[in-house]
Amino acid sequence: MMLVQRSSLNVVARRTMAEGSNRAAAPKATGGRSGAVTASSSLSNWYGPNRAKIFPDLEPPSHLKGEFPGDYGWDWAGLCADEERFAFLRQAEIMNGRWALLGALGCLVPELLVRNDTAKIFGDGVWFKTNAAALTPEGANILGFGFGLGNSLPTLFVSTILVIGAVEVWRYNGSGGGFDGPYDTLYPGWDPLGVTEDPDTFAELKVKEVKNARLAMVSFLGFLVQGLVTGKGPLQNLADHLADPAANNAVTNIAGVNSARILGA
Repeated sequence: MMLVQRSSLNVVARRTMAEGSNRAAAPKATGGRSGAVTASSSLSNWYGPNRAKIFPDLEPPSHLKGEFPGDYGWDWAGLCADEERFAFLRQAEIMNGRWALLGALGCLVPELLVRNDTAKIFGDGVWFKTNAAALTPEGANILGFGFGLGNSLPTLFVSTILVIGAVEVWRYNGSGGGFDGPYDTLYPGWDPLGVTEDPDTFAELKVKEVKNARLAMVSFLGFLVQGLVTGKGPLQNLADHLADPAANNAVTNIAGVNSARILGA
């Protein structure tokens, strides 16, 4: 799947070079399904020269003009100065952020359900053990549904990759699948509730998506490190910390792991 995603990002980077070349500030909000979004009065907090910035007293780099969601005027390494690389990184951030949003939710929900005696099909609810818990002697059991995939973890893994890969190919191609195209590869236009019909609302939702996606990526990294250090899920780690903050925190947990390794425990 990493190869598929990498290929798709390269394709989109080439397709959206024009997006960067058209960076020109304008007073009217466009908020379309592709390209830059220029700032209206209702969006001035998020777009345009008067948007919120990480360092308000410093002049942002010249290549960051506030036309894209999540631009807070900070690029200390100059990674976005090149237009093709900027298009690639923007695509990568949004797509990985969406996966992180789903992943963080998937880490929390099984443990929450098990802790409340709602569902035992997730085993003990720890996110890195739920796949194994789904493999029953009768076959894979996902949310109570059997999919006839046997009880082989590699089979389940390959099947998942094929399904996700097919959707990803459809997305970066921008057409196909029996639907009218072409689509914007970042925002394909699937909106059954019609929440993006208003351009200004859509532009604001893009900002919210990026902000929550960045938080989710950091959260998932935290869940991963917690799991490696404590062998527990995020909710159990939170409960342990609240019960005894002095004994259960990042410093003591990491120190305990290192001590156990040194002592051979």
